[in-house]
Amino acid sequence: MNNAEHFFTKAHAFHTQGQFLLSALYADSTLWADSAYRKHLSGLMGAYPQAFEHYTALLAAAKTHALAARQRAYAPFSNFLVGATLIADDETPVVGCNVEASSYGLTVCAERTALVSGVAQGKKRFVCVVVAADTPVLTPPCGACRQMLYDFAPDALVVLVNPHGAERRFTMQELLPEAFSIAFLR
Repeated sequence: MNNAEHFFTKAHAFHTQGQFLLSALYADSTLWADSAYRKHLSGLMGAYPQAFEHYTALLAAAKTHALAARQRAYAPFSNFLVGATLIADDETPVVGCNVEASSYGLTVCAERTALVSGVAQGKKRFVCVVVAADTPVLTPPCGACRQMLYDFAPDALVVLVNPHGAERRFTMQELLPEAFSIAFLR
């Protein structure tokens, strides 16, 4: 299955479940992967609570926020600047950046900074995470961030960007297959 087909399948499944925000983000990703899918998506796109452009603008704003947060990162030791934006299930964007400490083990990644900030704001479910770094090879979340994100965003769309316009998209399950979850604790 190619990326467009995979994203299309997710968009359709979430639409059937009434999860329109997730459906729209995956529909946008379908078009990102292959614009020829527009005709296949027309039924979904016309049934969202908001115009489809609303969701594409939401994702575009999340990318802009992540790139801006990257510039506020505190990384005096590695100079590895990372920004992240989470989109909560109520469409609220929550940003974070990496913060380094001289004792490297205390360093906090951008994704977890955004997640903790979102939880402090009362957000508990997220539908998308955008990660921005300066690297030519796009930088996915580290293992610890993947686990934390999975706990709050198991169905999330993950978007990797850099300031040069490069972009890749994944599902959270692609980044953390066979994830540990609360289901194992019951």
